[in-house]
Amino acid sequence: MVGLALLAACGDGAPAPKPPAPFAVSKAVPAADAGGASGDVAGDPANAVCGGFTFPKPAAWKGVKPTAAFRTLQFEVPGAGGAADLIFSVFTDGQGGKPEENIQRWRNQFRDANGQPAAPTETQRKVGDLMVQRVDIRGAWKGMGMQAAREGTVQLAAIVPAEAGTMIYVRMVGAEATVEAARADFERMIDGMHR
Repeated sequence: MVGLALLAACGDGAPAPKPPAPFAVSKAVPAADAGGASGDVAGDPANAVCGGFTFPKPAAWKGVKPTAAFRTLQFEVPGAGGAADLIFSVFTDGQGGKPEENIQRWRNQFRDANGQPAAPTETQRKVGDLMVQRVDIRGAWKGMGMQAAREGTVQLAAIVPAEAGTMIYVRMVGAEATVEAARADFERMIDGMHR
């Protein structure tokens, strides 16, 4: 039933992503933290742990209970434009679709000033031994299950190829004022991620 609701909520013609499968917990991460609401390393709110990686983050970004089945971890990012969401999703064995399918889904969820699908800015950069794809998009956002679009929304996304068949999607989405103020911290988090 949940799967049908997600599929119906998509509304953009792209299939809804499947919820992520459980992933192996790194030995460095206490079991109590795996899959918890915050994903913080025990006693260290300056790190998020997801998909076998540690992501350094500002301690002010507080963990909250994920609001959708496909969100492995979720954090609230405070800011002048209201709180933005920082979302980690881990998909294994081809779940969730290919990166280009997800980028197309995001594009269809954002509309430009003319009501057309927004054009994302895409870049790639090497982080450690991984090639990370960065995708930024802005406009009027109407995500899955939303009744109305939110004008002036920005999404920063990083697609991390964790290992064969596993992808980590890291997204910050919210009001432009909040997301742009947090952009440098988001970039530091991606550049500082490590196993």
